[in-house]
Amino acid sequence: MTAEEYVNQLNENSVWVFTKQTTNFEDAILSSKLFADICYDNSINVERYFTEHHLDYGIETDRHRALVIAQLFGLITKTPFYGRGGHYTNERPTEIYDKIKQFDHNSQEYNVIKTEQILKLKIHAIIDTAGNNENYNILPVIFIYQVLKKLQTLHGISSVSEDMLYTYIMTSESYADVDAVVDYIAHNGPISQYVARYKDRSRVLTVIKNNIALFKFENQKISINPDFDEYFYTHFIENHDLDELHEQLLRDIDYSYLLYNYQNFNINLIDVPSVAQKPTQQTFQIIPETDEQKERAYIDKVDSIHEENVNDAVAEGAYTIAPMSVTKQHATGRNFRTNPILGKIAIKHAYYSCECNTEHKTFQSNRTRKQYMEAHHLVPVANQKAMWDKYNINIDCLENLVSLCPNCHKAFHYGTEEVKTQMIENLYNKIRHKYAAIGFNITLDEIKQLYGITQS
Repeated sequence: MTAEEYVNQLNENSVWVFTKQTTNFEDAILSSKLFADICYDNSINVERYFTEHHLDYGIETDRHRALVIAQLFGLITKTPFYGRGGHYTNERPTEIYDKIKQFDHNSQEYNVIKTEQILKLKIHAIIDTAGNNENYNILPVIFIYQVLKKLQTLHGISSVSEDMLYTYIMTSESYADVDAVVDYIAHNGPISQYVARYKDRSRVLTVIKNNIALFKFENQKISINPDFDEYFYTHFIENHDLDELHEQLLRDIDYSYLLYNYQNFNINLIDVPSVAQKPTQQTFQIIPETDEQKERAYIDKVDSIHEENVNDAVAEGAYTIAPMSVTKQHATGRNFRTNPILGKIAIKHAYYSCECNTEHKTFQSNRTRKQYMEAHHLVPVANQKAMWDKYNINIDCLENLVSLCPNCHKAFHYGTEEVKTQMIENLYNKIRHKYAAIGFNITLDEIKQLYGITQS
């Protein structure tokens, strides 16, 4: 597609859109504090309370829609992501809010967490209720940086006009567009007739300008801030698996886990880095080397999630989106992805009991103060691709998860055929109605075969 053809297929709604509400992170913290103080009391109307008490928290606006900005920044859950209106009854403060509220707003620790949340903002935004960016799966800060960096490296172009930014960068739908966008800008493609409309509708640049210093905005142009360029490139772009990060944008449940939980990006784009700062070891989403390590990592993440930070409704429809693939060269054996939030919800729905036998007792988890249980996929997730190809079902879903005591969970992996057969039959009969509800028509014999059991 030529630049002219690209511009001609744009419409007035093609630009990345965030809400027109305030986009200051500190304001969102204040709204989250108000919400956290009352959200567990179902007798309180959140919207009315916000209007009546906003000044008590230093919040200027009396409009409860300010809570949507806290949801945008991942400080309060939002379920469903794209639902219109504010329905806060079942929403909860997130792990990120619980973590960041411990730090002074001028501290390095605070700015590291704040930076992570800005980097994780997504287009299509969680408040894009009109659906104009419905197929856009982009983290805008990272995408803008990648385009500007390639223009700088390949073409010696250090800055881009805001008109070019709005026309080509802020109308892109996926990371596959980066090279084409660089080419359009490098060859001085035409400006969209909708640029004025784009500038009026989009608040993406306002979010970036108000919260981080990665870019410079001068004379209607944008460039990478030289104070942060090398630091960001070596500490983040080179140091993190961006392909794997981008894969987590497709399912609401996967993006919610990314947004609501601390990922340890360990980057600060607010305080100017010192000369002494050097690249660090990779910290984001390290893939364990063995199946056992991957299983252990998943179990630990599930146990670490506090149920008060989760809105169960986010699990709805998880089976409908194609499973994410792990294709990295260092991945071994178990090349699939699982979402810990789903495991936590499954255990919660089982009231922290073993679904093989509710009389099985374990111990109190140090993290949750509940009886310790582990989540298990009855149809093993190693078969994700085969199940998607055959049934069009992503088996990393609530309907395929069960809560097990550690002993029963180990039995699934290390027990005799007789032990496994009895457990599979027991659990299949308990959850087959869930399979039927989502059109997952796998048979008992098929599941046994997936465990290597050939005898009926």
